[in-house]
Amino acid sequence: MAQASTIDEVVTNGLCSGCGACESIAGRDKLRMGLSPEGFMRPRLAGHLDRETEARALAACTGRGLPPPVFGPGPVQRMFGRIPRITRGHARDPDTRFRAATGGVLTALATFLVESGRVEGVLQIGVSPKDPFRNEPRLNRTRSDILASAASRYGPAAPLKAIGALLDEALRFAVVGKPCDIAALRKMAATDPRIDRQVPYMLAMFCGGCPNIDSTHRIVRSLGEEPEDVAEFRYRGHGWPGPTYVRTHKGGEHRQSYDQTWFSGMHYELMFRCKICVDGLGEHADVVAGDCWVMEDGKPSHREAGDGWNINLGRTLRGSKLLEDASAAGYLHEEPFSVAELVAMHQDHALKKRSVFWRLVGLALTGRPRPGYPGHRVVRAGLLEASPREAWAAFSGVLVRLFGRRNRESAISAPSDYDTITANDPDKITEEDITCP
Repeated sequence: MAQASTIDEVVTNGLCSGCGACESIAGRDKLRMGLSPEGFMRPRLAGHLDRETEARALAACTGRGLPPPVFGPGPVQRMFGRIPRITRGHARDPDTRFRAATGGVLTALATFLVESGRVEGVLQIGVSPKDPFRNEPRLNRTRSDILASAASRYGPAAPLKAIGALLDEALRFAVVGKPCDIAALRKMAATDPRIDRQVPYMLAMFCGGCPNIDSTHRIVRSLGEEPEDVAEFRYRGHGWPGPTYVRTHKGGEHRQSYDQTWFSGMHYELMFRCKICVDGLGEHADVVAGDCWVMEDGKPSHREAGDGWNINLGRTLRGSKLLEDASAAGYLHEEPFSVAELVAMHQDHALKKRSVFWRLVGLALTGRPRPGYPGHRVVRAGLLEASPREAWAAFSGVLVRLFGRRNRESAISAPSDYDTITANDPDKITEEDITCP
């Protein structure tokens, strides 16, 4: 078995990325995104799903594979693809830079796109006003709304479930998402020409994987609080990398460092799909931004370093020109940076690239479905770049997961904690501002 042949096979084999494209394509009356019993964002049956509709949804599904990367000019960097423009920088607006998870570059670009009139809004993820742990897609049209969606949200989110409604409204908008969200959007564009006309800019952040909602709840409980008592929760931001912050309904506050949250030995359950991800640095996006860590003794340091800095990758000519124009307009500050510095700073992404081939071998030998990655240099990275130790760790590790059924998830007919879609207009947040399903 090479690829999953149904949406149910995608989900039950742990291949779903939770992007929401299938809901947008099939319609909310047939598929609806919500939190699964495993705590991930997954499609659930809401009606009859006919074969033709399912085939259209599968054509966009990154659980079945990624499209070839969207290449700009220049040589291919063997681990990270083509990078026509690379700089380090930050938002010039101090408030944006402070509140963002890193240097605020994606927030600044989103603001520039709206205020310059290049788009009518930016589709991005923000925190739900009803639940401080939930993420929801928003169409942000103003600087204040974009800033409200700044900073990382390390949890389930389905930004693409809103795409169909926005296209139907004939809106011109940009999209900010994880690399897999942007890859799915590129796949959707192959069969829906409106995307190329109406979505001129696709922006992504560096991504190390998406944990389930229970991982966030464990962070809260480690601080001595219960999730239902929390009024505000921030993973990062308000500094760089910024503390994890919890405020309860009774006014209690907790803060702990980035390393205390993510490197203290606490258990985080990542999607299995993240374990076999080949693209954490957004080879399908126009612009990608990530942490430009302080280097100490040849390794990236996560200590609090004051004002944040981003690495900015212009993946396409359009993306490179966007960075240039936003800098010229005073929204960004940029400085020279090199691919060699990127490689040294983000060796974790290079390791994952080298390991994917051997994990896919494990899936193949056990007869499990697996995604296809044309043009992503997977075989070369695995056979020519991975050390014997890395290859064995990846291969044996995936076998342990598979035989332990740790990739298995509930079928799409299982009950789901349904999410909602909201949108921002210049004045307020209501569900009526846009005709989302």
